[in-house]
Amino acid sequence: MTPPRTLDGRALHDSFRVAEQWLAANREAINAINVYPVPDGDTGTNMLLTLRAGLDEASAGGAPASDVGAYMRAFSHGALLGARGNSGVILSQMLQGLTEALDGSSVLDGSSLCNALEQAADRAYEAVSEPVEGTMLTVLRDASRAARAAARTDAMDLVDTLAVATAAAESSVERTPDLLPSLRAAGVVDAGGQGVAVILAGLGYGVRGEPLPEAPLTAAGTVEMSGVAHEGHGHCVQYLVGGDRLDRDLLIAGLIEAGGESVIVVGDETALRVHVHAEDADTALAVGAAYGPLDAVSIDDMQAQHERWLGGHEVASNAPPAIAAGAVGVVAVVQGAGIAAAFRELGAAIVDGGPTSNPSAGELLEAARAVGAARVFLLPNDGNVILAAEQAAAEEPGRLTVIPTRSAPAGLAAALAWLPDGEPTALEEAMRAASEAVRTIAVTRAVRDATVDGIAVKVGDAIAMLDGRMVTRADGLQDALMSAVDRVLDEDAGGPHTGSPAELVTLYQGADAEAGEAVRIAERIRAAYPALEVEVIDGGQPHYPYLLGVE
Repeated sequence: MTPPRTLDGRALHDSFRVAEQWLAANREAINAINVYPVPDGDTGTNMLLTLRAGLDEASAGGAPASDVGAYMRAFSHGALLGARGNSGVILSQMLQGLTEALDGSSVLDGSSLCNALEQAADRAYEAVSEPVEGTMLTVLRDASRAARAAARTDAMDLVDTLAVATAAAESSVERTPDLLPSLRAAGVVDAGGQGVAVILAGLGYGVRGEPLPEAPLTAAGTVEMSGVAHEGHGHCVQYLVGGDRLDRDLLIAGLIEAGGESVIVVGDETALRVHVHAEDADTALAVGAAYGPLDAVSIDDMQAQHERWLGGHEVASNAPPAIAAGAVGVVAVVQGAGIAAAFRELGAAIVDGGPTSNPSAGELLEAARAVGAARVFLLPNDGNVILAAEQAAAEEPGRLTVIPTRSAPAGLAAALAWLPDGEPTALEEAMRAASEAVRTIAVTRAVRDATVDGIAVKVGDAIAMLDGRMVTRADGLQDALMSAVDRVLDEDAGGPHTGSPAELVTLYQGADAEAGEAVRIAERIRAAYPALEVEVIDGGQPHYPYLLGVE
């Protein structure tokens, strides 16, 4: 079949559907590209769900529009509201740039694609307040420039233009570690950039009418995850195994050999606690049972949870009663039943989401509208949700305001400063100040070997992140946590950001935390810092056994 020289809206839709399929095939490989060795890689998922949202809206009325300009307006609008995570928001802005360049066009050809790629890159750069090179911004810009340079010397058709842009994007991805030191130190390429290259490649397959390759791509510089997968597949199996002279290394090897992923085993010769992701939960249990009797067995069906997520992430139905018109409301993005309850007690409406399950801009907008207040503050509570929140707020400027909280502890501090009948400008100032006065410590175990922020870790090591940067590693979670607490309190005798000594530490116990361990940690903090007030909350958050807010 001879590839077409031009595409109308319906043919472009078909080509984007192929790109969606290729992105879906590569989603987990892109998710695995993560600078920090923490279990929250979701770039591939966010880009895929954003692309799907655009495709769904473009075909919502039946057949997509035949006019390319009209088709792209529907497509980009759906992606705009369906954007999830920073990568999804930037992708939606790229699609908006394509739309602006193709406004009024009936078909897409090589020349108009060159113009559209340039406009897409420009729009994406404009959407980011502080553009960083070595990211998906760079990859699309390099692709657009290569296509333009080739077009100046050759009369290129649509297929040629896509081929040049794709090749340039793939080369640009390989160079991202040269531009961004954090990528180079971690030994990975940029995940969002890889997603852009995959989408362009998928479009090319669609335009040419070629079948997709059987095997997904292997991104240049991708780090092997040492048996680590991501949430949303098979079962999360946890148990205690007891016995005499248990061998931790042999047990880990047995779990991996049996197909286990995200393997974490901690303990001593007499008792080991096992966490493993497995397609077959019984197999994972059998591996442990071969070493001794099992106790505290827990099995969660992650596949069912993940399919519900991919099928459409709904806004939580536990919003507070509608606030009277003219009042000020709050919407908070939250993971963990205990943390959600704390926000709810303060009067916030809840949107379920966080690491690995970022809500879309449209979901945040819907939740804000449901509050029924004349002014609404959005608390994203995760650095990867802030851009989506800002995209939602842009739909109703003047009514929705983002307080750029990057963690649940910071978000709760902001919510404590909120009053439903307060003056909005004063409230915004108070909420920002309250959130900025909080230092957040997140404690988990490394999901792969890595060297980040000057610290070398092995899979399974306990690590602590302070305000998004890794600050320590240890054999045990408690030791990692205490090291980070010491760092916060010793950094500045005047306290974190406030100019006065720290007074309160709030410890949020996660879903994977050892029973009773949070109480022992609190006692250890009180013993080391008698002047501090220490509170313990059963947060129930996933991925991070412990979160701490220091203020």
